[in-house]
Amino acid sequence: MPSKSFKTFRVHNVDVRRLIEAHSELSPNHPGRRALGHITRSGVVMLCACWEDYMESVLKESMEYISQRTPSPTALPMVVRKHFASCVTNSKNNLESLSMAGDGWRDLLLGYCSTDAAKLNTPKSENLSKLYQRYLGIEDLAARWSCSASDIDDFVTLRGSIAHKGSSKYVAIGTLRDSADMIYQNCLHFDGELCAYLHQLIGGNIQPWRRATN
Repeated sequence: MPSKSFKTFRVHNVDVRRLIEAHSELSPNHPGRRALGHITRSGVVMLCACWEDYMESVLKESMEYISQRTPSPTALPMVVRKHFASCVTNSKNNLESLSMAGDGWRDLLLGYCSTDAAKLNTPKSENLSKLYQRYLGIEDLAARWSCSASDIDDFVTLRGSIAHKGSSKYVAIGTLRDSADMIYQNCLHFDGELCAYLHQLIGGNIQPWRRATN
């Protein structure tokens, strides 16, 4: 079974596929622009929401897996330790460091991760890379994707253009189809890559989840 996050992504992604099917039913064998831009624009916006939600959710799911199987903060990857220490040191709550006692550090770290992930509103490669480096110690996030960082950035930029230009932004159905395939295959691929990374990081015989094939 894949990650819980990917299973949720597949459920949400059904709506994107339904929009693509609806466009085909309303415009059979009619190439060119038609008055169906609301469908393709909605599809891009929904697809980007699926992408953002998956990347946030699987980060937190991974952080939970690591924290539950790490005996102390000193066993975390160095880059994660440094960021965690910086968060505690710079906290406006003077009593924050007391939460580190015993197993309290786990909840504290998960809290920082959830807060930072919730602040993400532009899921481009640079923003995602910072999160995954700080909390999972992954140095080159895009290297674990099936598409390039620029492909993701261009897609998120398209979503932004729709948000700013509204109905004046034309999105071809082919663009939506290609984007839907790219995002799905990327999430599928990354789910497996992340599983392997976490298993190697923690060791043992229990994987966080199984690599999905479709």
